[in-house]
This record gives sequence, structure tokens and C-alpha cells, in this order.
Amino acid sequence: MPHVSKRELDEAIKKKLFDQLFTTFKEARSYNVGFVIKELLTPTEKMMLAKRLAVVLLLDKGLPQHTIAEHLKVSTSTVIRTSLDIENGRYDKVIKISGGKKEHLLEVIIKLILYSMPPRVGRGRWKLIDHLLS
Repeated sequence: MPHVSKRELDEAIKKKLFDQLFTTFKEARSYNVGFVIKELLTPTEKMMLAKRLAVVLLLDKGLPQHTIAEHLKVSTSTVIRTSLDIENGRYDKVIKISGGKKEHLLEVIIKLILYSMPPRVGRGRWKLIDHLLS
């Protein structure tokens, strides 16, 4: 987990910092957001955000919480908390923005999960996963 100082910033300074951060990402859209993310975030921060996005998209797709937690190596409490946040509308814009690209990302993640599962045995054993892939 990235370290964040416990000392609180003045609200005016905090607002200016966030305004600058959002402006930087907004302007980077016309250049290349990937370069900004690569330069600005540490590997830990990038992994944390990538996992959070994957949890949101997989929950939106209907994958079971325990499966997501196990395969993305996050705690079940993180997945449950994210699920509650989705129900409360916290990630509506993220889910909407991911739109057309969501299927490609989810397909890759689901295939990775499937490769780590035991072979299919018995009637309807992986019916949910089959349904998600179709």
C-alpha cells in the first residue's frame, strides 16, 4: 500500500492539488495518458489501480466475489467493499467509460482465471464461467 502522510493538508491546498492532478490527466488525454501514468505513478500504485479496475469490471460482469479475490490476490473484504460501492453508484462512470473495452479486458482476465482452474468435470460445473464468456 502506498504511504500517505497522516498530516492533513489545508483544504485550499488540497483542492489546488486535486485540480492540478485532474487538469494534468485531462490534458494528457490529447497527448498520451499512458506516459503520464508511467511517469507519475510507482509500480505499486499502478498495480493497485489496475486491480481495483479489474475488481470493478469483474463484479459488474457478475463474477463471484470469492473467485475475484482469489485470482486477483486481493482480500475478500476489498471485493465486498467494492461491490457495495458499485451498488451505491460509486463506479458508475468508470463502468460506463470502460464500455466497449470492458469485454476485451474481462475476456483476458476470465481466461487467465480459467487456466488456473482444474479441468472441467461433471455436469454444469463451470456453467457460470461459460455464461460469462458467451
